[in-house]
Amino acid sequence: MDKITSTQNETIKDIRKLSRRRRRRTTGLCLVEGIHPVLRALAPDGQAEVQVLVVCPEQLQSEIARQAVAEAAERGTRVLDVSADVFSSISGRDNPIGIAAVAKPRRWAVEDIPLGENAVLTVLCGTKNPGNLGTIIRTIDATGGAGAILVGQTTDPFDPTAIRASMGTVFSVPIARLESAPELLHYGRSRGICLVTTSARAETDLAQARFRYPCAVLLGSENEGLPEELLTEGDLQVRIPMRGRASSLNLAVAAGIMLHEAAKLPNNE
Repeated sequence: MDKITSTQNETIKDIRKLSRRRRRRTTGLCLVEGIHPVLRALAPDGQAEVQVLVVCPEQLQSEIARQAVAEAAERGTRVLDVSADVFSSISGRDNPIGIAAVAKPRRWAVEDIPLGENAVLTVLCGTKNPGNLGTIIRTIDATGGAGAILVGQTTDPFDPTAIRASMGTVFSVPIARLESAPELLHYGRSRGICLVTTSARAETDLAQARFRYPCAVLLGSENEGLPEELLTEGDLQVRIPMRGRASSLNLAVAAGIMLHEAAKLPNNE
């Protein structure tokens, strides 16, 4: 176990750089912080290779986390024992809890996402907020979704904020990228996937919609919604009814409603 007490240590400097998207892209690595996200990354069925664990013993109180660190060290994972100041220098939390990891997540191609006959995919187009993205991925995991496809300029699912919001489920949910809406349409048509679009202008209420499976629930950016080319080319357009004075929902909330409804197979048969 390496002992580090200087915030200017070269390894610590490299870890801090993982807060930058460009650095994550060039290295293929990400910074994972928190007990649940790190345990998820370490799990045997997790889609990540943990290369380094960073531990501050005076901050880490969880016996489960301490045991997981000990077991990882026995398997040969490098462990850094750092001071509170050093850990705070890499942490994105106001009150760090003393465990983080450098991990290399699996990069999925859309063709590799397993699709059963009742599969529900989630497609995110232009989502900018990493907290929303992480929360949606956590919901995909909770509802048994097949995976997520990120289209265009959608934010990085391995941003530290997204990882925390997902509670580490970014390491268990297949996540793939496509560059454009035409690529998504081609993929959907070639796989016989029903593309479900969401719009406040849709005629069909979500509660009355009849989904065809496998399906993909399409969600747009927080400010602009789905691009017109996807709205017009989708197979089923639905709206979430608004009963009060609010004209819209937070994207992650809307995704949760859509995905739980799509998962109710007996109601749609």
